[in-house]
Amino acid sequence: KEDIPSIHPHELFSFGPFVITSSTMMAFLAMFVFIFLAFKVSKFKMIPNFFQHLTEMLVEFLVTFVGQIVGSREKGLLLLPYVGSVFAYILFSNLSALIPVINGLQWHGHHMFTPSTADFNTTFALALASVVIVHIVSISKGGLFSHLGHFIQVAPIINGFKKSFGEGMLGIIHFFVGLIEVIGEVAKVISLSLRLFGNMFAHEVLMIILLGAFSIGVPALWMGMGILVGVVQAVVFTALITVYYSLLVREEAHH
Repeated sequence: KEDIPSIHPHELFSFGPFVITSSTMMAFLAMFVFIFLAFKVSKFKMIPNFFQHLTEMLVEFLVTFVGQIVGSREKGLLLLPYVGSVFAYILFSNLSALIPVINGLQWHGHHMFTPSTADFNTTFALALASVVIVHIVSISKGGLFSHLGHFIQVAPIINGFKKSFGEGMLGIIHFFVGLIEVIGEVAKVISLSLRLFGNMFAHEVLMIILLGAFSIGVPALWMGMGILVGVVQAVVFTALITVYYSLLVREEAHH
């Protein structure tokens, strides 16, 4: 019998002040898997085997997907190292919990591995890091002062009053609109984290309910749907952080 998942991840053990939860274990598992995959990628050859061919197809899909959002393949390649890593991590976390070997491991009656994306701490950290990285890449591309000028618009006030009183007042309005944009950046973090967490946590809860109510057939169908949800959520999260970057760069170029 499975209990309804708690909104808080299971605490497995601790090292002093550091608490290791089931979602933390999933993050460690993802780290070790990615290190192994990095080693495998370093051994790629000119004539690809099946794994290399599959990896190259995934990378090409991400480059094309990101490039279409930001407007060019070159910009897509610029963002690929980060957004590709985020996509791979979210996809691994979403899908690995559906693997019986991983899902069956327990520690004192609790699942040892649960999806990191069903833990709000993880999704919030991912969203915050994503928005921060987007700003860092934007600064590296357009410069610090150009980037800050998107939020702190002092020049329109000075230039406006040089022309007329009305233009100066309009510049003041633009200044406060820029400050509102700061709130918008905070809202991006909250919306990104809640969207991913809500979808994955709801899937976990419904999966347990279906396992208890319909033991034959329906859970298998829902697990198939879980694969689709896991892939879609990884794509949506990646698309959103790419769109945020694209909009930010476009607005800075406009200013």
